[in-house]
Amino acid sequence: MIALFYKKSPYTPVLLLIFAVVVKLPLFLAPTLPVVDKNEGILFGKITQWIIAQTSLAPLLFSLLTFLILFAQAIYLNYFFNRHRMTSRPTDLPGMAYILGTSLLPTWSIWSAPLLINLLILFLLAHLFESYSLADIRKPLFNRGLAIGLGVFIYPPTIWLAAWFIFSLLIIRPVKIQEVLISFLGLLTPIYFLLIGLFWTDQLAQFSNYFIIPFSLPTTVPPVWFGGLLFILLLPFLIGFYQIQDQVRKMLIQVRRGWTVFFMLLLFGFFMPLFSTAPYTGWMILLIPLSAYHASFYYYTSFRIFPLLFFWISFLFVLLNQYTGSGGKVIFGP
Repeated sequence: MIALFYKKSPYTPVLLLIFAVVVKLPLFLAPTLPVVDKNEGILFGKITQWIIAQTSLAPLLFSLLTFLILFAQAIYLNYFFNRHRMTSRPTDLPGMAYILGTSLLPTWSIWSAPLLINLLILFLLAHLFESYSLADIRKPLFNRGLAIGLGVFIYPPTIWLAAWFIFSLLIIRPVKIQEVLISFLGLLTPIYFLLIGLFWTDQLAQFSNYFIIPFSLPTTVPPVWFGGLLFILLLPFLIGFYQIQDQVRKMLIQVRRGWTVFFMLLLFGFFMPLFSTAPYTGWMILLIPLSAYHASFYYYTSFRIFPLLFFWISFLFVLLNQYTGSGGKVIFGP
């Protein structure tokens, strides 16, 4: 299976679609309505409630939307990886790793705010890597700050992405203080318009209710599933991280900095979901940087039987967890 995605091919999107259908099948076997937590962003709640109100087939529609968004994210991750030459030759392994990774937990394959925030993260990554060659980034910085500000209305812990974005920008290129201030101006713009709306409707006291960012530790999960999940996520990451360090001297300077940006995203992505009521769902944010390192593990490991064996172990774990574990229990019953 890894050989099908090892090299970039015009047929890869079709192969990736087939692979996604296989591992995401429980989405369509047992579609359910998403549960919107009161601490989710107001914009995410409004979007979800609007979709529910439009049709009686809302559960199936949410499953279809989730599948299409995950597939589009995987395709774009492949494009991004190859455009910026993150590996020595083009490969479509990142998209495969992302689809597989988002299938490890059922909460990573449902309609959720972190699912939409991953779109924002890909958007920000694209700007960060493109900013290396831009002479004037003031206007793009305002737009990216505005995007993060809107993201806070979808998933309040997104506010921490502002810190990651600024740190990453400083890594990618020299930045002037006024450019940083412009990005913060974009971040504050949606909040400014919200304040105006609340003021004119005499609801200014409700402002604090729109940005509830609680701190919570994850609840317990069955130790077998948790141990298997950690093994499948951490081992390829550690090996991929080692492989990148081994290859870094052969990379262009902007690619080296790009890998540092991915590592920073991994650090911020680990702590962000702790400021929500559902950390396990929020840790879906980690899947973008983890997929990059997993792809490096699959791509650079010289002993080819090892990544192939690990892929099939991960694939079997996905099937067992999706159909008999904490997820749907769709096929084998309760």
